[in-house]
Amino acid sequence: MQKIALNYGLKMFAGFTGLFLIAHFLGGSENYNLRILNGIIHIGLLYLAIRDYRQAFPETYNNYVSGVAVGMYASMVGVILFTLFMSIFFTFIDPVFFAQLKAKLPFGDSINEFTTCLFIFVEGVVVSLIGAYLITRVIDAKMERNTV
Repeated sequence: MQKIALNYGLKMFAGFTGLFLIAHFLGGSENYNLRILNGIIHIGLLYLAIRDYRQAFPETYNNYVSGVAVGMYASMVGVILFTLFMSIFFTFIDPVFFAQLKAKLPFGDSINEFTTCLFIFVEGVVVSLIGAYLITRVIDAKMERNTV
């Protein structure tokens, strides 16, 4: 389980970071809707991690806790690393970008680098938990259909 989760968690981190850096260098990193692409990366890699886990350990079929655990493990690797990356990015690499973000937000004077990264982390955890549960159920349903 750890190997699968770590593999997909690192891919998730690479996907999140790659998307952000490409968008940033193309001048689109301020676009709030890019989170949708992050969501596609997140859910896609969650699906692959849980699917690979179920294929490697078919005895876990119909045990949604194990599927959710793999999904959460993989996501936590990706989300925590991306949160740390964004913290470093906002603080040391491009603090001007963070200042521009703060200036554009109606509540910008009440946020800082920590609270922004905390929001990124919490959003990642929520997507992970809900996504991992739903994906586990979908994969289990597919496995059940294939065995009947």
